Amino acid sequence: MTDILFIGRDDNAEATVLAALDPESYALYRVRTVAEANNLLAGQRFDALIIDFDDASSGPGFDLAQLLGLFLFVPTIALLEEFTPEVAVQLVQFGAQDSLIKSDLNSQRLSVSIQCAISRAQMAHFDSLTGLPNRALLFDRLTHAINQSRRYDQELAVLFIDLDRFKFVNDTMGHEAGDTVLKTAASRIRDCLRDSDTVARLGGDEFIALVTNLDRAVSAANVANKIVESVSLPVMISGNAATVSPSIGIALFPDDAEDADELMRYADAAMYQAKQAGGECYQFYRPDMNSAALRRIGLGVALQRAIRDNEFELHYQPQVDLNNGRVVGLEALVRWRHPERGLIPPDQFIPLAEELGLMPALGDLILGLACMQIADWQKRDLPVLRVAVNLSAQQFNQDDLLEHVQQWIARTGIEASLLEIELTESSIMNDPESVAIILGHLSQAGVRVSIDDFGTGYSSLAYLKRFPLDSLKIDQSFVRDVNHDASDGAIVRTVIALAQHLGLHVVAEGVESVEQLNFLRANNCGFAQGFYFSRPVVADEVFDVIARLEGNSSQPALNSLLLEA
Repeated sequence: MTDILFIGRDDNAEATVLAALDPESYALYRVRTVAEANNLLAGQRFDALIIDFDDASSGPGFDLAQLLGLFLFVPTIALLEEFTPEVAVQLVQFGAQDSLIKSDLNSQRLSVSIQCAISRAQMAHFDSLTGLPNRALLFDRLTHAINQSRRYDQELAVLFIDLDRFKFVNDTMGHEAGDTVLKTAASRIRDCLRDSDTVARLGGDEFIALVTNLDRAVSAANVANKIVESVSLPVMISGNAATVSPSIGIALFPDDAEDADELMRYADAAMYQAKQAGGECYQFYRPDMNSAALRRIGLGVALQRAIRDNEFELHYQPQVDLNNGRVVGLEALVRWRHPERGLIPPDQFIPLAEELGLMPALGDLILGLACMQIADWQKRDLPVLRVAVNLSAQQFNQDDLLEHVQQWIARTGIEASLLEIELTESSIMNDPESVAIILGHLSQAGVRVSIDDFGTGYSSLAYLKRFPLDSLKIDQSFVRDVNHDASDGAIVRTVIALAQHLGLHVVAEGVESVEQLNFLRANNCGFAQGFYFSRPVVADEVFDVIARLEGNSSQPALNSLLLEA
């Protein structure tokens, strides 16, 4: 049933409208004045409004813009005694979806006009993907809800919801999968709310839940808990599980703020605190969150400037052959040389770069720095070492990835075999057919390919055999407790055996102790890196470290350390 509100004092006009409406499809309500309509709309929703424009415009102090501004987010049709082009244009300009002549009114014409008005309003005020209210309609509903809550001394909550790991799903599984996740999340959030509440999509992976008529703050927490549990359930897409979880920030009226802008801003600040706490949780707003939110916004702006101005540098960690103690390669690890804050480690800006979609640009910059450094060492007749560069899922899924890699190799004149691309296990398994093609092109270009953090994803052995890989890297989370956790030890032994079966090199990450080194050597792990050998160092220190490790200095050589181990 479509609910229509008629606004006007003319009984004949109402009768004309009523006669033209199919009672099985439409329910007609009536108020006599615009003021009455405004009061009614504060607490009740209608699918469309029909305004007797001649009646409304005959009152004192009539203002067309003000009149239609009251009903900006409700599909509105104006009834006219006669058609005046100037008035018709004004009506459309100020937001009316249609205008009709009273004498021409009939059932078909009015029905078509109502459905068209609803459809136009839907396109203007609702998100096309999820069908949820958009930002503009949300603010209208939030403003009405605040006025209603103030009038009846009630509380309301704004829940700012952001989906953790959505960008990873979108980048690795594709935009269609991302759209499916967004639609599923929207439906699940809506199912956690009452009919009187509102859920809206701001854009991207951000949603707002507006919960009205609260009796206490714990009610908002209960709603947030429901949303966390529901949205965190896996979404099955073509047999693969896509998993996201919500980080939720909560701001309360009137305790935290009394206007829509502040409530939204405070809920946003609380949401980022939930993300900082690890995600998949909620946080209530606290006044001290404002400064943290401002710092984060400032960091995002500074990060974009840093990419533009190339404020990044690479540090290099040696990869060591455990059979002979020789350094066989380096892993390039990015650092941000901030002009005011000094050296910023990657865990403080890479997640933000991923969230802002900056990883393709940042990743290309890192790739270029690595290639230029290899070329510089070659020009200085220094030993040539292979350099491994991490590629994010966002960068790997760029259509022009191969072109960028080849351009940097050609521009710097290095041998392609000196460049190794590291990809995470999870980023290659969501579309293995396409990945196999891309990896094939990289391999044909002479670039080496390794799988980073192996053991943390869900690789199919059948696909691993098909991928043109050169090495597997055992994630440091398994190496860390390899001497104390039987499961970690079994995983490391299995990865080593798998790599040998596939004819791949295996590199253990995060080696920090002689006990870990003993375990790896006893199980025939070929290569390793970690603080036991060296921390990541700047380019100018690389060959001093290599000299120390290989025994060409006064410091203990790595061979002696290996013998002691």
